[in-house]
Amino acid sequence: MDVLSHWFMGSGATNGRTKFWVAGVMGVLPDLLVFAPNSFFLDERPEITDETVTADFGWYAWEAYQVTHSLVWATIGFLFTWILFEKKGVTQRLFTNNELSAKSAALWLWLPWFIHIINDIPTHTGRFFPTPFLAPFSDVHFDGYRWSTPWVWFTNLAIIIAIWGYVFYKKRAKSVA
Repeated sequence: MDVLSHWFMGSGATNGRTKFWVAGVMGVLPDLLVFAPNSFFLDERPEITDETVTADFGWYAWEAYQVTHSLVWATIGFLFTWILFEKKGVTQRLFTNNELSAKSAALWLWLPWFIHIINDIPTHTGRFFPTPFLAPFSDVHFDGYRWSTPWVWFTNLAIIIAIWGYVFYKKRAKSVA
């Protein structure tokens, strides 16, 4: 559910500006960049249970996680994208709104990534990939709750339903008007 949640939260939050697939990919990239390459470093993937800890995934996963789940590094990515869009122009292949400025396009592109990090801060425990959202300046993290905790899972689902409910409400209101 974790990866799907990130996909649907990111694509819902940017609906009408960023293409569905682009926002979805940006929403899951922080995890894909950690766990897809990490599978090459491990002989077998650890089974995820309540006893699984970050160290079970080897050195690469934690090192990459500190970069992909940092608001600092994500902000740097946003700034580089903004500069790139200023210099090269906004590529319309990524967006549904053709009138975005370079800054707006970079923001809408990176918003799913930021949402991913913010969502992970309270939903990862201190033992299982605590989110280092201020790395590399600080290793402060929040000892949150596992995704598998029922109230976390249902709250997450409610957020996704609320986001997409709003998207469909706005589309319906627009088509009726």
